Amino acid sequence: MQIWKKNFLSVYALFLIVIYGGLLFLEGYISQNETQQWVRHARNNEESIFYLASGLKDEELNRMSMNLQNMAEKHLEEDAKIRVRVDAYTAVDHLPGAFEKGKNVQIKTWKKERYLIIRQERDAGGDIVEVVYAQNLKDLSRTRRKRMWIFAAAGLIFSGMIGIFLYYTMRRINRPVNQIAHELRTPLTGIRGYAEYIMMGKLGEEDLLFAAKQIIDSAKSLEDVTEKLLIMGNVKEGAVGTGWVSLKKLVGQLEEKYPDIQTDCRIDMINGDETLIACLLENLTANALDAGERVRVTADETGIYVWNDGKTMDQRILKAVNRGQELVGTRWGRHGYGIQICREIALAHGWKLSYCSSEEEGTTAACRFG
Repeated sequence: MQIWKKNFLSVYALFLIVIYGGLLFLEGYISQNETQQWVRHARNNEESIFYLASGLKDEELNRMSMNLQNMAEKHLEEDAKIRVRVDAYTAVDHLPGAFEKGKNVQIKTWKKERYLIIRQERDAGGDIVEVVYAQNLKDLSRTRRKRMWIFAAAGLIFSGMIGIFLYYTMRRINRPVNQIAHELRTPLTGIRGYAEYIMMGKLGEEDLLFAAKQIIDSAKSLEDVTEKLLIMGNVKEGAVGTGWVSLKKLVGQLEEKYPDIQTDCRIDMINGDETLIACLLENLTANALDAGERVRVTADETGIYVWNDGKTMDQRILKAVNRGQELVGTRWGRHGYGIQICREIALAHGWKLSYCSSEEEGTTAACRFG
């Protein structure tokens, strides 16, 4: 497994721990508050029953017992079970035997359902009044289950989004490294190979000159890749100095380097970074020359246009380029990195780079200003 993928898995696992740990903490905090609210509500109901039971007297026993029975029936409709005793007299008893004894405040399970139980035994005018109130927690459990499903779904969606973003971000960071490795491998291999060829000795003057020329060409190629890396780094870091640049001068220098191309510059000065604009022209022109025999570079108030008469670009690749997608090295070879640099330079200046290609009109790279 590649190192960046191992790093991705490690970082993603850490994100999962943070996300689901936070959701579990939030669920626990909310559940604790809900339980406290249910306890307060049950205590209020128990207090109401106690004060009604404390009024039981011999002369009013029947009437007060009926009031307690009516209250107990209402609580039964809310799935709350009650027992009220005054000394040895049991006024109401709907309490299951499983709840007979226990702590003053506790939660017990009966017939696969959880109950919150509040017990109280106090003196009321010489009488010992005992009230036990048991509230079914099925509504609380249902709310918690629903919230857990919502949190699980939210965590799944959020972690999925984080995972996708993290994966493509780390892959995007790592991809230039792979492209750079491929870019550097060719000139380095050439330098090493021809150096070993010279070390073999007993070579004629012509062979030595040929080997030296190949080493120089490979070194220039290596220098070019290094310059591209530095430029790309400066662009991504925002180190772009703007000023008035003579575009005619840059196009003239390009024509001197590539005398076979056609140029038509109708604008003199543009605002930007001279080094970056020169790199943009160089890469667009070099790619065009690799693609076709005839190349034309034109510039006016609307932008810079580089045309070639080469083979029509594949439509999928054309769409990928114009959508700003990353350029995979297997499809673009060594040109993909140059196109990526051109795109970054254009974005740094607020320009837009796009391509159009057809058999009738050839291929044009258009860098439009504004």
